[in-house]
Amino acid sequence: MIKKKIKFTTRILIFAIGFCHTALAQSDQLKVANDQPQTTTKLVINKMDNRQLMDDKVNINTASEEELAEKLNGVGLKKAQLIVLHRKKFGGFKSIEHLQDVPGIGLGFIEKNREKLTY
Repeated sequence: MIKKKIKFTTRILIFAIGFCHTALAQSDQLKVANDQPQTTTKLVINKMDNRQLMDDKVNINTASEEELAEKLNGVGLKKAQLIVLHRKKFGGFKSIEHLQDVPGIGLGFIEKNREKLTY
């Protein structure tokens, strides 16, 4: 009778240990699985933020008249045409501050749009 109780208890312990081991292994897999998408999501968001920042920037050496007029504060089609004309006549801008060489564009305009400008 005692041998039967020991065998029964041993089987229950083995089952319980196996069950706990399986549960812990699955728990670790869930942690790894949960960490993976979050990291991927953060990377995707960061890439999107960078892309969006680049999309919001206006390259004064390559932007069209329409893009300049649309994305910059205080620039209509006339000023945009002057920027493009200056760029064609004298070559690309070496800095954002060189925009002041364009008639009608001053330091105030540059400061208002500095975050949007690149060259």
